[in-house]
Amino acid sequence: MVLEACVILIDNSSHSRNGDFAPNRFLSQIDSISFIAGTKIQQNRVNTVGILSMSGRRPNLVLAPTNDVGQVLIATNKIQIEGKMDLISSIEIAQLSLKHRSNKEHAQRIVMFVASPLEEKKEDLEKIGSQLRKASISLDVVSFGETERNEEKLSALIDNANSGDNCHLLSVPTSSGIILADQIQGSGIFSSSSGGMGGDFGSGYGGDYGGGMVDPNVDPELAMVLQMSLEEERQRQSRLRQENSNENKNTNNETETNQQGQKEEGKKGMELEETEKELQNSNENENNEQGEEMDMFSQLEGLTEEEQMEYIMKMSLQEMDSKELEQLGINEDEDEKEKDPEVQNALQDEDLVDSILLSLPGVDPENEQITETIKNIKEEKENNEEKENDQKKEK
Repeated sequence: MVLEACVILIDNSSHSRNGDFAPNRFLSQIDSISFIAGTKIQQNRVNTVGILSMSGRRPNLVLAPTNDVGQVLIATNKIQIEGKMDLISSIEIAQLSLKHRSNKEHAQRIVMFVASPLEEKKEDLEKIGSQLRKASISLDVVSFGETERNEEKLSALIDNANSGDNCHLLSVPTSSGIILADQIQGSGIFSSSSGGMGGDFGSGYGGDYGGGMVDPNVDPELAMVLQMSLEEERQRQSRLRQENSNENKNTNNETETNQQGQKEEGKKGMELEETEKELQNSNENENNEQGEEMDMFSQLEGLTEEEQMEYIMKMSLQEMDSKELEQLGINEDEDEKEKDPEVQNALQDEDLVDSILLSLPGVDPENEQITETIKNIKEEKENNEEKENDQKKEK
């Protein structure tokens, strides 16, 4: 029986999400890897199997070659779907891993799954195939999902790596109801190196013990251990997915809360600014009004009562708009020199004077001083008119 160290390359690129193979291309590979690893190790307990993922930021040796089937199951459950496949780098890493195998007497083999379109050039694949042949590494390729597009390139790879019929290409067509693991089991892809691994070797495997890798009738303890290990790993993966989902929800909630808080703070800031502006405007208006009152009081100081009364009447007439003045029979003129006679005439109209005095805040028309002042103004006006008439008569 051949002793063998094997590295299985899994295509975990974004194309492996495709559901043309039940349940999808990625999980179909996981089931097939479980079958291949369990079969090789059960053939010979010293055989070793490693796992390498070909996609993501870079190819990753998830598990170095080991004869522990439980470790193989755990490693395959850690692999995530991501990125694009890098076939050449993956083969080089697998070749390096086999070079440092623990038992140099083991034959070297790479089993590679290809489920996405190849972007590598045909010449590069031929070159890497020649390197595998020189290093005495056998290569088995399982192509599915993109068989027609990859047929020419993969055939060139196998032809250059083949030495004594130790390399094989299995192309599985896309069809409903096809199970990838069954196609591998029914083919002679590994028969030349494993003493007839294909055919009916695994036909008696079944049940839920290790995904069909170990016959519970032959080794019930190992089957139970594999079942427990697989179940624990599934539970752990489920917990991790749940925790990641909760973290994403919490992050989204915190982000929304922060955004709402920033919006509310912005609104409050704008309201405070508007309030400050209103206070400033009101203070300025008050200061202007106080300044005008102070100016008026300073101008009234030093005037006689008659002059003060005349000044107040003039200010009142200036504050009235044109319509009010027209209603009162006073024409508004932009020339200030012509306003004084109108003020004098207005003072002669008792009704007008009474209405103006009533409109002034804090002024009592019945006050003795105001009454006396108006009377003196009228008498002065009459005296002036008499003097003017006497002068006209003398002329």
